[in-house]
This record gives sequence, structure tokens and C-alpha cells, in this order.
Amino acid sequence: MEQVIYMPEKFTVKQKEQIVIESFTTTNFAELCGRHGVSVAQFHIYRERFLGGGRKGL
Repeated sequence: MEQVIYMPEKFTVKQKEQIVIESFTTTNFAELCGRHGVSVAQFHIYRERFLGGGRKGL
């Protein structure tokens, strides 16, 4: 049987929400992500979830 390791979330819902909202005022997502310590790929996941379901989506 394979052991499943739980990885805690690095960012709170509030932090994810702040990153996504800040992205609405910039065109340089790489710089935004670097400043917040999140990968661009993960940022896009947060953004899509936020756009699809608001804060509950995060």
C-alpha cells in the first residue's frame, strides 16, 4: 500500500486572493509571481479557480 503524504498549503486563501486581485492591474505576471514566491503555473491555477468560483474557488 502506498503512503500518501499531505502537503500543507503554502498560501492562505486570503493570500491567493490578493495575488489574483493584484494581477488585474499588471501585465507582467512573471514579476508578480516572483515577488510573491509563487510559480507562474500555480498562479494561473489560482486565477482560473478565482474567476470560476470567487474566493470559494480558492
